[in-house]
Amino acid sequence: MNAIKIALLGTAALAAVSVSARADDLADLKAQIEALNGRISQLEASPAVPAGYQLLSVSEADAIIVPGSFENGARDARDFGTKATNIGIMPTADVPASTNIQWSGYVKAGVVYTDTDFDSTTAADQDTLDVVAKAGIKVVGTTDTAVGEVGVAFTVMAEAASWKTGQHNGHGTGSLQSDGFWGWWKITPEMTLGGGVDGSLAGNGQGFDGREGLHLFGDGSGGYNHNGKDPAQIRLSYASGPIAFAIALEDGDNSVGTLTSSSKSKLGVAGEVKWSGDAVGFEVNAGYWDTTADTNTTVAGVQNDSNWTINAGANIGLGDIATLSIAGGMGEDAFKSGNVDKYSKLSAHVGFNLSDAVTAELGASHKWVKGSGDITSIGAGIFYTPVSQLTLGLEAMYTDTKGTSEQFGVGLISVYRF
Repeated sequence: MNAIKIALLGTAALAAVSVSARADDLADLKAQIEALNGRISQLEASPAVPAGYQLLSVSEADAIIVPGSFENGARDARDFGTKATNIGIMPTADVPASTNIQWSGYVKAGVVYTDTDFDSTTAADQDTLDVVAKAGIKVVGTTDTAVGEVGVAFTVMAEAASWKTGQHNGHGTGSLQSDGFWGWWKITPEMTLGGGVDGSLAGNGQGFDGREGLHLFGDGSGGYNHNGKDPAQIRLSYASGPIAFAIALEDGDNSVGTLTSSSKSKLGVAGEVKWSGDAVGFEVNAGYWDTTADTNTTVAGVQNDSNWTINAGANIGLGDIATLSIAGGMGEDAFKSGNVDKYSKLSAHVGFNLSDAVTAELGASHKWVKGSGDITSIGAGIFYTPVSQLTLGLEAMYTDTKGTSEQFGVGLISVYRF
């Protein structure tokens, strides 16, 4: 009997200890839950984005198309690609503006061999083997305001060695420098006011010349631009559906002058009309720039008369297989060609889609220059792009400057994008 009592008392004591232990565990668990809830409240109260905004997103997106920028679209898509890293900031109800910031970049490196044969018996022929490199970064930002969208685009670049054999805009400095900058205000969804440096509006974006040749080689005969450099300008453009047109005031030499001095700034006006259909598109450009002096005199071997140009081009889609682009124009380019300044030009480019990852290009241009040697260029390339961030290719170019020289070049190109 005593043994039974002792067993019952022991069982009761063990149960009491167990209940006490469980109570302690529940108290600890409750304290942990309360601490976790407090931490969650702190995180919810802490701002994850700048004050006044409620959502910040970082993702890959289609590259922003700068409104009113007609000339450099093909070149930018080839260099930077069609995608960009996008930072989107969505506002709260009491902050009306929303902002998108995009950045993209590339690095190109290639091995180039060129063989130049001079027509003159006094000039020695040249064979060169070079490694060339180029890099670029582009930042684009847009903000919705009470009066419409306002945006800014800025591109910087650096080059090593003489980039783009035969191209008029090769720098070869190796230093970081601007490669164009542009700001705009969308007055209405169709009309845009912009300004900055974005190529001449008179420069046609079609043909082999409009694409500035291949990756490693220019088209050889130079661009339609009136002075070989991009002018500062202010531009008003309109685009609705397939129709777009623009007019711009351009500073032809990017220098400060006066209307009454003998060193006037080379101010001019340029315009463009463009129609883009599903399979066919057309583009017409024209420009006129004042002389740099009050009279048509010759200074340092360059005739100071006014410059003008008229150009036209077309894109023709050949199904999913290829795209044909042709262009032609004429003008008077005293700054670039010296005293023999009148010229005319034809240019053509064909891009082939051989597969999802393999493309090929074939281009040709011919420029007639009054009193000087005509220039003919033929180029071709084949490119492998397994992903949008990488392109590998082989290019070749032949350029004949009548009465001066012949040049053949071949190169291996690699392009890396982000």
